[in-house]
Amino acid sequence: MWLGDLTLSIAEFMEIVILSWYVLGETESPLILGVFAALRFTGTVVAPFFGVIVDRLGRRHIYIFARSSFVVLSCSVLVLTIFDLLNVIAVLVVAALVGLSRSLDMIVRQSVLPVIVSSSQLQNSVALLRTGRDITQIIGPVLGGVLLEAIGIGKSYIFIIIFHLLSLMFVFLIPGVPNTTIKTAQSIFENLKGGLSYVRVNPFLFGLLVVAFIVNLTAFPLNNTLLAVIARQVMEIDAAGLGWLMGTYSAGALLGSLIIGYFSTMEKAGKAMIIGSILWHIGILIMAYMQWFFISLPVLFFIGISQSFAMVTMAMMLLKYTSEEMRGRVLGLRQLAVYGLPVGVLISGFIAENADASLALIFNGILGLFILVLAIFKWPEMLHKR
Repeated sequence: MWLGDLTLSIAEFMEIVILSWYVLGETESPLILGVFAALRFTGTVVAPFFGVIVDRLGRRHIYIFARSSFVVLSCSVLVLTIFDLLNVIAVLVVAALVGLSRSLDMIVRQSVLPVIVSSSQLQNSVALLRTGRDITQIIGPVLGGVLLEAIGIGKSYIFIIIFHLLSLMFVFLIPGVPNTTIKTAQSIFENLKGGLSYVRVNPFLFGLLVVAFIVNLTAFPLNNTLLAVIARQVMEIDAAGLGWLMGTYSAGALLGSLIIGYFSTMEKAGKAMIIGSILWHIGILIMAYMQWFFISLPVLFFIGISQSFAMVTMAMMLLKYTSEEMRGRVLGLRQLAVYGLPVGVLISGFIAENADASLALIFNGILGLFILVLAIFKWPEMLHKR
């Protein structure tokens, strides 16, 4: 499972750098880049229904289907490039389809994790998977940027397809993934309603989902849109330079994941999540004043550490405090919280295009800190969970 996620993430981050640079180069529009980033998360809109499907149907079949779809979509970009048919519209369509597959894959793999590890090892397992993703966030952007500059989009996509094929192969090798269907007289909509009711009567889980929405709305636009704008229009560096910026950000995230994984019996996970979220937004405010490549690297490293403290502890607590029969539905709602990201990147792209990227970062940092403070007062129990 770890190797499958590793290869999938390398392909994903290579693709983000390559297509982001292509869209920005073709349009010179941060807003269109924001649209591209938003379309990569189309699946968040229907994620609650995906969660119900994962709970009702065989997870192994869904797992394989999701990974296979990545192979097909990557091949389509390669074919379009070979026949010189690739354009911004085609990239946006592919991004939307990838967004659907991405949400489905994320829900099913998170729901499988507690099945194949013991509850006592859940925090370590979440941190391990996050560590793998952080490693690929270092390798993928740098590799994607270097290959794009050296051999172009078409040949770069051959490597992306190979990584997607490897991620599919590793799924076939995961033992113990359930493939049985859950027979129920309830409709999908009734199942979905049950998931919403479950979260509503558990204020702690509801608070976690709200924090997840906040960081997606105000924090993740940095590395999903604004970093590319800063690299191209402020620092005036090439795609390889963008890869190094994203890689440094991810190196910090890797260190944060390793720290969380080391403290497998962390007794104040809730506080770690809140503190990490606050420091994350403070780092974004600092980044708003960074105009030089080398000076920005330690700032991005700090932001990456803060991100992992927030996201790893959040994922662990969601899995730990959700019952097995409701896990798919709650994870579907967790993916719905990711819908804050497409909204956030569109707002950030609009501000960056009509003002500048620094103002967009300042807006995100201040808004995120304000809403986080309100969430802490509304759900103080988040600070006391382990």
